[in-house]
Amino acid sequence: MLGSSASMSEPLSDDAFENLARELYWADTATRRPPTTTSDVRGRLHDLAALLRADERLAIPRGEVNLASRVRWRRQLKLGLFRLFRPISWRYDRLLADHAELSTALADRVQQLEVEVAQLRRELDRG
Repeated sequence: MLGSSASMSEPLSDDAFENLARELYWADTATRRPPTTTSDVRGRLHDLAALLRADERLAIPRGEVNLASRVRWRRQLKLGLFRLFRPISWRYDRLLADHAELSTALADRVQQLEVEVAQLRRELDRG
């Protein structure tokens, strides 16, 4: 067990809180997404491609949560290491953006094919 009820009322330390938050985050892997249409998927892919293109030009991408720390020296160390190895990851940012743009083009084509299939089904039902 975790301990007595008296210790349960004590506030969690920062490290304990971060560990608990991390465990809760990874425990939530079974999230279900609502059914989406092809145009919804295309829109999300387009937004992702735009975000990745913008991030590839930044020295530190927006929302880089791995660089955060409450301890100043640890945050500075993480930032220094990130800046040191950033040139390696720039290539992957570009490749991911290319992939997202290709996926967006594929979603566009799927939308066109869905329209064509609907037209062919209507013609088949008439004939």
